[in-house]
Amino acid sequence: MKTIGMLILTLVGLQATAAQGNASGELDVVAFEDAIKEMREAAGAPGMAVAVMRNGRVLHAGGYGVVGPDGEPVTPQTAFQIGSITKSFVALVILQMAAEGKLGLDDPVVRHLPEFVTANRLLSDRITIDHLVTHHSGLTTVDGNTSNEVDPDLSGPAASVAGLAQAVLFDEPGASFQYSNANYIVLSHLIEMLDGKPFEQALKARIFDPLEMSRTFVQVPPEDGIAVATGYRLWFGVPLPRQAEPTAERDRRRIGAGGVSASIEDLAIYAAAVASRDSRVVPRDAERLFAVRPMVEGWGYAYGWYSHEVDDEPVYEHSGFTPGFFSLATVVPATGHVVVVLTNMSGLAHGDLPRAVTHAAMGWDPVPAAASMGARIAIWSAVTAPLGLLLLLYKTGRRLLVHADPMSPLVRSLNAGAVLGLLIGVYVVYIGFPAMTGVSFSTGWSFFPDLTVTAVVSMGLCLFVAAGRLILVIRGA
Repeated sequence: MKTIGMLILTLVGLQATAAQGNASGELDVVAFEDAIKEMREAAGAPGMAVAVMRNGRVLHAGGYGVVGPDGEPVTPQTAFQIGSITKSFVALVILQMAAEGKLGLDDPVVRHLPEFVTANRLLSDRITIDHLVTHHSGLTTVDGNTSNEVDPDLSGPAASVAGLAQAVLFDEPGASFQYSNANYIVLSHLIEMLDGKPFEQALKARIFDPLEMSRTFVQVPPEDGIAVATGYRLWFGVPLPRQAEPTAERDRRRIGAGGVSASIEDLAIYAAAVASRDSRVVPRDAERLFAVRPMVEGWGYAYGWYSHEVDDEPVYEHSGFTPGFFSLATVVPATGHVVVVLTNMSGLAHGDLPRAVTHAAMGWDPVPAAASMGARIAIWSAVTAPLGLLLLLYKTGRRLLVHADPMSPLVRSLNAGAVLGLLIGVYVVYIGFPAMTGVSFSTGWSFFPDLTVTAVVSMGLCLFVAAGRLILVIRGA
C-alpha cells in the first residue's frame, strides 16, 4: 500500500480512538483540536493544515478553514507553498551528491560553477559549497531578495547567479552568518548543472518519488486534481487573496530558495524521513545534516535547518515565508517528534500561528498566535505618516497660492530646515526599508504591500512638500 494511503488510514484510526491516544500521554487529540481552532481564529488565518508525528506514526493530521475565496475546506491533501522550508530539500540533495562523489562539501563553488562571481572575485573564489548551505558565504539578505537583469539569454537560477556579479560581500567567506536566499539560488543552479536536469526534476527524482510525495511539486502542480491553497496577504491587518501568477509567467530564478509546495501529509512524511535518516533519501554518511554552525547565542544553522535546544534536546526547524503563506516544520530526532504547520496568510502583523501550534503540540511554553499589540500599533502608526504629510502639503499649497506676508528670517530658516529634514527623511526611508525588511522595494510589493505602499507614498509626499517649502524659502513668502 502507498505511503500516503497508510498515512490516511493511520489518521482515521487515531481520530477514532482519541481516548486511547489521550491515555498514552502522547497527544490529547480533542484538546489539541480545540486549541488549534482557537489559535487560528485569534490569528485570523483563512486556512491552515497541521500534522503531528512521532517515530513515523501519525498522532494528528488535519485541515482547518478555507483553501481560498471559493470557500473549499482545507484538507490534509491541500498543497501550500512552504517557502524557505525548500532549503532543507536543497541541502539534502547536496548531501546526496556529496555521497555520490559529484561534489565535495568543502569544494570552492567556482570549481563546479566557473561563472559564479561577486564584486570581489578574490573573496567569492573562496566561497565553498558548505558556506552556501550554512549561510556563511558573505552574501547578504538583500542580495537574495533582489532581481538583477544582466543577460536576457539566461533564465531560472542561472540568471540569478549571473546577477550576483555586482554583489558586495558583507564579510569574508566562512566568517559569520547572514541568512540569504542567494546562497540557495546558487545551490539550485549547481544542482541543475551537476545533475544534468532542471531543478524541479532533480527534486522529484531524488526526494518526492522515493518518499511517494504525490502532492508535492516545484511551482507548477503536476495535475489539475491537486487542491492548491490561495495565499492571503495582510493589508493593514485585513487578509486579502493574492492572485497567482499564470504558469507561463512564473519566475524560476528563486525556486531553490522557496519554490516547493506540499500538502501537510507529504511534508510530514518528508520531515519524519529526515528526522529518522531514512535511507531512501538520507545518505548513510551524511554527518553534516544536523552538524550545527553557531549563529547567535542558543541558535545555530545546520544543513537547511535552524537549531536550538528545548529541555536539553536538540530541536531542528525551518520556517517558510512567501507572499500569502507562512509555515513551520519542526523535528526532534532524539524523541522522533515531527510537527508541521502550514498557513495561507502572511504580512507584517501575521503573528506566529505556526509556532504557537507547534508549542501546543509539543507541550512547550505557550506562544501567542496573534500579532502583538505593539506590532499592530506599529502598522497603523505607519499610516499616520502619509496623513500628516498630506496635511502639510495642503498647508504648503495654500501658502503658495494665497498671498502672504513676507517671512521673517526665523520662519525662513525654519522652512529651510524643514526642506533639509524632509529630504533626509526620504533618504532614510529609501535606505531603511531594505535594511528593515530584507527586501528591495520591488520585492516588498509582493511580501509587504501595505508597508511598501506607505513607504513609497510617504517618500513622494516628502518630495512634494520639500519642493513647495523650497519655493517659499526662495520667494521669501
